[in-house]
Amino acid sequence: MKSVADMAANAMGVEIEYLELEGLQEDENLKLFNHHVYSGRNPQDFVDLKFIGKELAKQLGGCPLVTKVVSGYLQCNMSFQCWNSFLQDGLEHFKGSEDEVMETLRLSYYCLPAEVQICFRYCSIFPQDYEFKKKDLVLMWMGSGLISQDGNKPRRIEDIGEQILAELTRKSFFEMKLKVVQYSQRKEEYYTMHDLMHELAKYVSAGECTTIIDPSMLKTEDDTIRHLRIACIDKLSTEEIKKITRFKNLRTIIIDGPGLIDKDMLRAVEYSIEKSKSLRLLRSNMENTFHLPKLAGLKHLRYVYLHRISLEGMRGLVKLYHLLLVDCLNDSREEPRQVMYFGNIGHLRYVNYGAGRIGEFPIGRLTSLQELHNYCVQGNKGNKISAIKNLRTLRELQVFGLENVESLEEADNAKLSEKQYLDSLSLMWAARANAENGKDDLILDHLEPHANIRNLKISGYCGTRLPIWIENLRVKNLVSLELARCIYWEQLPSLGELECLKKLWLECLPSLQQIGQSSQLSNISCIGSYLPPHLDTLIVRLCKELKQLPILPPSLVHMEISKVGLTKFPRIGNLHGASIETRPSKLQFVHVEECERLTLLEESLLLQIHYIRTIRSLCISDCKELESAPLFGEMSDLRELNIINCPKLRATSEIKGMILSPSLKNLIIKQSADLGHLLMKSLHGLANLSELQLENCPGLRSLPSADVCKSLKSLKFLEIIGCENLSSFGGLGSLRSLISLKISSCSNLAALHESDNDGDAAAADENDDDVIEEENLVVPVSSLDIDYLEVDVPSVLNIEPLSSLCHTKGLVIGGGPQMESLPEQWLLQNRKELQSLKGLGNSDHFQTCPPPCSGSMSWAAVQSWRYRLE
Repeated sequence: MKSVADMAANAMGVEIEYLELEGLQEDENLKLFNHHVYSGRNPQDFVDLKFIGKELAKQLGGCPLVTKVVSGYLQCNMSFQCWNSFLQDGLEHFKGSEDEVMETLRLSYYCLPAEVQICFRYCSIFPQDYEFKKKDLVLMWMGSGLISQDGNKPRRIEDIGEQILAELTRKSFFEMKLKVVQYSQRKEEYYTMHDLMHELAKYVSAGECTTIIDPSMLKTEDDTIRHLRIACIDKLSTEEIKKITRFKNLRTIIIDGPGLIDKDMLRAVEYSIEKSKSLRLLRSNMENTFHLPKLAGLKHLRYVYLHRISLEGMRGLVKLYHLLLVDCLNDSREEPRQVMYFGNIGHLRYVNYGAGRIGEFPIGRLTSLQELHNYCVQGNKGNKISAIKNLRTLRELQVFGLENVESLEEADNAKLSEKQYLDSLSLMWAARANAENGKDDLILDHLEPHANIRNLKISGYCGTRLPIWIENLRVKNLVSLELARCIYWEQLPSLGELECLKKLWLECLPSLQQIGQSSQLSNISCIGSYLPPHLDTLIVRLCKELKQLPILPPSLVHMEISKVGLTKFPRIGNLHGASIETRPSKLQFVHVEECERLTLLEESLLLQIHYIRTIRSLCISDCKELESAPLFGEMSDLRELNIINCPKLRATSEIKGMILSPSLKNLIIKQSADLGHLLMKSLHGLANLSELQLENCPGLRSLPSADVCKSLKSLKFLEIIGCENLSSFGGLGSLRSLISLKISSCSNLAALHESDNDGDAAAADENDDDVIEEENLVVPVSSLDIDYLEVDVPSVLNIEPLSSLCHTKGLVIGGGPQMESLPEQWLLQNRKELQSLKGLGNSDHFQTCPPPCSGSMSWAAVQSWRYRLE
């Protein structure tokens, strides 16, 4: 959905710059706190309050309004006792109606417009620290009837809702945050309420909004409640559920609960819903199928969000004239004619009732529709692309089955170029063995969107050339471009002129050989040799004929290159020749996988010191011909480093003697020649390192010394696999934070133990005692305290410091074809803590000794498992 600022920027043909309204940093919040609390006073007179003031500022969570109000309160009492009481009690100290802080916050609340106030109050029904998504929250405000439109100045209702949220955020009632969605790397904003703001919302909404978390609340809450959320429906009995009907003016019912409830409870829930004649919004995350035979009687319903609804319920749903949003799964196809009546609901703006089912009703009548997903073109048998021609207010459109478009006229009649509000467009063809020659080319030419389009995806296209409107870059406002499974494209145009483009995703373009003209790629003063100047995310996968990428912009944050035929790794540069030192580095994430033709990193971004200093995650895997390594030592903010299956990677003079960044948290080195051995020499002082994995590192003969291990204060997980020359545990016993250790296929360790114990074998044979007596056992003292241990050869347990372990909770023995006898001494000294024993015996049968109820294992149980395994 677009804001007014978005539309203004589009009209002016410029890129909009967003101000991210996040909470204050700790130091900024402390400055604000000190400014108000010491106003008119000399801070030097209150030195005893300096430290406690710093801790108080941390507790306030970066919310400027809360910081200002609390510091104003504390200013009235500058005693250590008062400040310390606040610090100990936290915000609980101010949750009474008579408190000055809450009173001041209420004054800020009462300064809000009435419509903004009710939207704020509504949010009290959600739990503390709830993460609100902008779209979801605005739609619930709309569905509950909280937002009205000015008849004199008609505006899109979603825009009004977004403006209300922006005002609440600007005045610190909400805090906007960003997170990156895994896999898609899309930045998603969400909103939270400070604890004190949530308490304020609950206070000012008393008698209007409530959340039922306990059955007793159904008796004590006022009958005037309008907006109700039931936190755990399974905690209520059927009779208690029916008591919901005493709230005669309910506008909102939100039900959270387990996946399924029993039939009697479901009937009680349906009964209560159908009795709520004033209901506007119904939302539930339960997985039951709702029947609701009297749903048609809820004439005011605008918003229905249910996991599943029966055909009986669907018949009532299509009779609700005021519906704005429907999101219900319905699998029944017995009477699809019932669904046809959705086309009569002229106010409907959002509809979803199952993938592939959109189009079973006349889409063309829903002229208020804002989003249309999963619309499948069926050709002469059904849906046509031309059916969407009258949907002029669409913001998002996703179309499948474009191979079924029968003519250029049908494509033209979709009127995509006239949909000026369309923000996101996905055009998708099904996979086909034999595409008609030239048909896809012509069809796509005639599906040109309006120039305002910001997000574009084309997938499964079988034409040989790009559409004219992409070739000529007539979609200059693009922010995101995704091209996938377009198997015949050999070349893409230069994309450097797409100044607004921030995300470029190219996937499964097996014929793609270059981006831009060859003559441009070699000319660094030509815009054609560059990717877009504001690009922050670049993902290229399964493009095995693509040998070179254009020069990358300094704005790049995230880059993934997987299964690409690169012979030269890209670099970062400026079009106008400005020094890269003048542009701050933003690069954080670089993953390179299965680039089989890549041999060197010369002149690449991984050797550009100015840019690699900000990299947080670097992963290079399965680049089997790569010989040169990046400058790890210059990556001063590195958190994650993975080098996997790069057998030719050699240590250059630049990386010998390097020091890894103290910020490093995860280090994985597998099958990468002598690199693992070299990196092990750089571990000293990595106090933040929490995970270390080493696999097939032939140069590794010993783990680091005790001094190095002592400096690894956060190391919790250690795996050593296939390091055949490893013959010493070094200072392993000094890893005091270690909780999980796995050692496998390190043959020299086992051989070392056997040779060390040759002299002890005769003495063992002369010992007549078959079992060590538990009461005579001397438990060794060890600084190593591991919860989980996995070894493939039991004899490794007899090597220090593993032989001194006595608090191990879980042991896995992954034996080879001949399972050795288990070390009885080791088992005995650990048996009080052991909760799980697992092993692979002679018959390759997985054996497990389950933990007993007491939490520790009897010696008899240990012995039983031991003999069964052997």
